[in-house]
Amino acid sequence: MLTIKNKQVIDASGTMLKTLSCPRRISDADLENPHHPVSRCTHCERDVINTDYLTEAQIIARLKEDPTTCLKINRYNPIFRVIEEES
Repeated sequence: MLTIKNKQVIDASGTMLKTLSCPRRISDADLENPHHPVSRCTHCERDVINTDYLTEAQIIARLKEDPTTCLKINRYNPIFRVIEEES
């Protein structure tokens, strides 16, 4: 299971894989094909990977290869455990 806490994606061993830091709060409307495995962001023209189509191992491998990968994360995907930010 991957954990998202304080805008960081952390693997089961506690290794931080990525800081989530998109300068825009994009929604599906901002993606060319929001329900495809890969879609282009209409604001920055970068590819956004839809994690609903990947296994946990594939997500980890992708982020280790390129931590700047843009992700679309469904908070209800069972691969992720989302811990709300502490104020």
